[in-house]
Amino acid sequence: MASPSSVSSRVEDHEPDWQYGPRPKRRKRDSTVGTSKPSPREIGFMRESQSNGSASFLGSSSGIHFIRHVYNVFARRSADLQQTKARDKSSVPGEDDRLQRGPLDTDNLWLPGELDFMPNPTYTFEDLVNWTRHYFENWHPIFPCLHAPTVLKSMEKLGHHGFSALNQTELTIIRSIMSISLDDNRQIEKAASKVGPIPASLVFSTVQHVMQDIQSILAEPTTLPLLQATFLAQLALTSLLRLNAASRVGGVITRTAFHLGLHRCPGRFSVFTTEEVEIRRRLFWSIYCLERYLSQALGIPLGIRDDDIDVCYPSDEQHAAATSAGPLPDDHRLRLLSHLAKFARIRGLILELRNKSILHSHAGAVEASHVNGELSQWWNEVYDDVDPVDEGPSSPGENLGLGPYHRLLLKVLRHEAIISMNRPLLAAERPGPEYKNALQTCIESSRTLLADLKKYLLRSADVPLTWPSFTWTTWMACLILMYASWEGELPVTTALKYAKMGVSVLENLALRGSSWPETCIEAIKGMESALTSTKFLGTEVIRENTSHASRPGPGEQYTKTPDRSAAENIIRQSNSIGNLSASHDRVPSARQDNQSLGTQNMNSALSPSAVHVVDSGDPSMLSPYTTHGNPTDVTTDSQCATGQFPAGLIFGNVANANAPFHPGISGQDQFPFSDPSSLFMSDMWSVADGPWMIHGDLV
Repeated sequence: MASPSSVSSRVEDHEPDWQYGPRPKRRKRDSTVGTSKPSPREIGFMRESQSNGSASFLGSSSGIHFIRHVYNVFARRSADLQQTKARDKSSVPGEDDRLQRGPLDTDNLWLPGELDFMPNPTYTFEDLVNWTRHYFENWHPIFPCLHAPTVLKSMEKLGHHGFSALNQTELTIIRSIMSISLDDNRQIEKAASKVGPIPASLVFSTVQHVMQDIQSILAEPTTLPLLQATFLAQLALTSLLRLNAASRVGGVITRTAFHLGLHRCPGRFSVFTTEEVEIRRRLFWSIYCLERYLSQALGIPLGIRDDDIDVCYPSDEQHAAATSAGPLPDDHRLRLLSHLAKFARIRGLILELRNKSILHSHAGAVEASHVNGELSQWWNEVYDDVDPVDEGPSSPGENLGLGPYHRLLLKVLRHEAIISMNRPLLAAERPGPEYKNALQTCIESSRTLLADLKKYLLRSADVPLTWPSFTWTTWMACLILMYASWEGELPVTTALKYAKMGVSVLENLALRGSSWPETCIEAIKGMESALTSTKFLGTEVIRENTSHASRPGPGEQYTKTPDRSAAENIIRQSNSIGNLSASHDRVPSARQDNQSLGTQNMNSALSPSAVHVVDSGDPSMLSPYTTHGNPTDVTTDSQCATGQFPAGLIFGNVANANAPFHPGISGQDQFPFSDPSSLFMSDMWSVADGPWMIHGDLV
């Protein structure tokens, strides 16, 4: 199936016959004088590990470029985000979901009360069906990679004869399903819907346990059940927000799928029965959808390219006449998979357009219009399923399989794509109409998706918010609205209202056991405090010119004024206020009540006489040292010793405050947001290290 994204993968320097007309030449790296500026784009960056010396790369599609810029906008003009401290060397994290590792942290995925540790537990087939109910209700309609009757037969054997009746592939499938269901169980509010303790032998106890099971089945001959088991294990890692581990497993899955020929439409070959055609297609599109999500979340290149596949969508079979069984019946239950597969293709188009390597990028207005058109066409196709019009008794039957949660998912994915499409345009050095349109579009989508998520929670729906990107989407939406308000493009009261919605959604997502939503909440509270201070200070606040055209260029420096110098002294005097406390516990039920104490203290410490919001390039404003910037006077409070504060965990470490971040020196185009006097953060630690990490000893 040829991909429209392929038109954007050519190198512009060698294409005189470019079908969309002439394009401006790219700025040469060896000279910035008299050359045209690059089009707005986000960039990724390379992180060097402080523990094992192994560098890691985070791509721009993760949103880290925008996140770092927003932090610098807030940090250089607000004391609320000035409290980031240098991390202790022993607490530099490996690639793990937990942002901080304390003495009480363990590798266990579950609380003791969630598991039954009896040496020889007894359970029936009915127990197994009840324990896996959440998976089949919440995840199977989205990723229908399994043949449910076959799984039920495995459960029946397990219930009657125990583990000895199952092979390793069957056991991995059941453990994956059980682990996903148990994680979903944490978000269930109704006591009647919750499940009791599950035998510990039926779930993955740690991430290492998942990887070991995958290694054991990969030693067996390559078969379709083996690929299903590996994909289920990858899905379990994804549901637990272990995205780095899931992505590495995905590399094996992609190659195995190619070996089995899943990238070729099974309808073309007469050797497959109707059942085989269906399961092969369902498995392939499940792999495809998850691969595209992980590529976007981690900012890595696509593992499956559209011009290498020709598999028909479940609802659009083109090769059925070639099969021995004839045409396939139209299964309304696969409607959602068809919608998600088409969206995954559009997600890939956006990645190729906005986040392609600069050497091969063809991001222009015509190409952007093409992708926007594809997104609009997709939304028009799914709209009647998302907002069905009741025209009679037959209408509800036509929408089977698209319950309230699935409709919410499609809505949120649309706005997620709109944000990913427009956010890179905010990287303009000299913002113009294109910048304003992109910002307002992002504002609209951010408000809408936060409102939709909040409304869904208020309905006390039976299906919890399980989709892995909801944490990133909620955080990014709050960040956009906070930034827009800070720049004067949105009322402060409106931004604060939607920030509270975002916090409410993140609190629900934190029930799944990841510390990432908790840390996002603390960072949002810090920005809320900054916005509140700005609101009360009114005209006394010293701010940048509201016109973005006055923003200094990459080669320009901020010039201090006497007023700014005085304000900077005030901020340096209050540099240690507002100590926020990040959660060490991964399980939200163990969350401490004093987590927000730092935020309360920060609010009480801020006053018009104590804090003036300024825009300054003084490195000491972001220094981990005391007001005098003396290394011998490093703060020794307990939080500094145990780790970084939430703002630093989210946005980055400022340990190297005297070396401005400047990607241009590493062979990339100049940072579009580059203000060398203000970007004082290290590349060692950032938002990207949060939900996208696994233990270093698993590598």
